[in-house]
This record gives sequence, structure tokens and C-alpha cells, in this order.
Amino acid sequence: MKKTFLNKFIDGKLSLAFSFWIFGFIGLAVLSVVTALILPSMLLVRLIVYPYLIYISLGIWRSSNNYKGLKVFSILAKIMIVIWNISQLLGLIAALWKNFYQL
Repeated sequence: MKKTFLNKFIDGKLSLAFSFWIFGFIGLAVLSVVTALILPSMLLVRLIVYPYLIYISLGIWRSSNNYKGLKVFSILAKIMIVIWNISQLLGLIAALWKNFYQL
């Protein structure tokens, strides 16, 4: 069975640089900005962005495991994945908190 581009990404078969910068940095930024401009609530924005963040986290993490270059880039990519996920989770909690007490 032929693997699609997205399957190759999630399996970590794409380069770490491409996975991190295109799927991670640019993809996450574009999705966040577009959803923030369209949706009225940060809670909705976070609920839409979080599944994408989980998807890219898996792909970038696996790509960093397969990376054959300098180990520091693999480690830095994993650190950024952890930071992005913690930030997103805290933002989601804050948005839930705000909506809960806004009632």
C-alpha cells in the first residue's frame, strides 16, 4: 500500500526541518490565526487547534527520533513540542475557566 504524504509525516518519515517548520511552526501559526479571526471565542479556537497540535506533535517527535544529524536539533524539536503542548493546555484551561466564571 502506498503511503500518502500525511502518513509519511505522522510516521516520522519526512525530514525534521520540514516537519518542524512547515507542519509545526507555520502550520500551527496559520491555523491559530485563521481560527482566531473566524471564531468568537478563544475556547473554540483552542478546541480546534489542539487536535492539530497533537497530530503534529506525534509527527515531529517521530521525525526527531529518525533524525541522523546533530543530536541538539532533535532535542530542541522535542523541547518545543513539550512547550507548545503545555502552552496550549494551559491556554485551554484558562479559556475554560474564563467561560465557566463568565456565566
